[in-house]
Amino acid sequence: MEHINYFKLQAKNLFKDYKTRYFNEETRLYDYKPKYFDIDEIFNSFDYNDYDDDFSFTLMNAQHVIANLVGFKKWNDLLKASEDELELAHLLFDNAHKLSLGDWQFYIYDIEQSYHVVLDARSKIVILEQDFLSTDSRRSIECPLRLDLRDLWNTPPADLEIEEDQKPVYLYEELKGQERTDALQKQGNKNPEDIVECIHCGERYKYKEVKVVRLIPQYQDYISNDNVMIVCKNHPQCNGFSFDLIKVK
Repeated sequence: MEHINYFKLQAKNLFKDYKTRYFNEETRLYDYKPKYFDIDEIFNSFDYNDYDDDFSFTLMNAQHVIANLVGFKKWNDLLKASEDELELAHLLFDNAHKLSLGDWQFYIYDIEQSYHVVLDARSKIVILEQDFLSTDSRRSIECPLRLDLRDLWNTPPADLEIEEDQKPVYLYEELKGQERTDALQKQGNKNPEDIVECIHCGERYKYKEVKVVRLIPQYQDYISNDNVMIVCKNHPQCNGFSFDLIKVK
């Protein structure tokens, strides 16, 4: 029951974050003051249209989201899972800053297809702990939806050796010149002169002031390192990404 109670708590926390909903008079959109989850991104990922005045999100909805985030199709599947399956889900949920669920599922699929095996939950736990959790040098390509893990995600790995005279190490390097221009043209969905507000730091500025960053290859030896993203102009002090930049009048 320990794992079940843990996930029940996570669903309650998500529901508490939803109940912070308020109407932002400046952006003319509904907004949140979450404590536990990036609720805006969760609603985007799960296609919840929370723009309507009569939008409703229940505790049952929150349970469904939590179940999906740890690899179950529905909450009832989580409740019926074995202890090993729940332990695996718990480990994945607590280490989303090191490894996203999607990348983990692809990793296991690749092993099973290559060796023509079907791994049980206990074997998967051993693989997860040996290949991903035994070191702090791993960082997920995806920003964690849990706010507490987001700080860890942005923190340089503890087991990375750094000389005393080196500058602070970040997970991303900023792109300049033509690389930046090409990335903005490919990924940008706003005009350069548009005024945007970052929902994380609250600062407003012209969209042309955003930063374009790329994941430093040394942090992603198991995933393609061609990872370019548009982020807030205040990155890395601010965690805002392109979807956090709201166009304002």
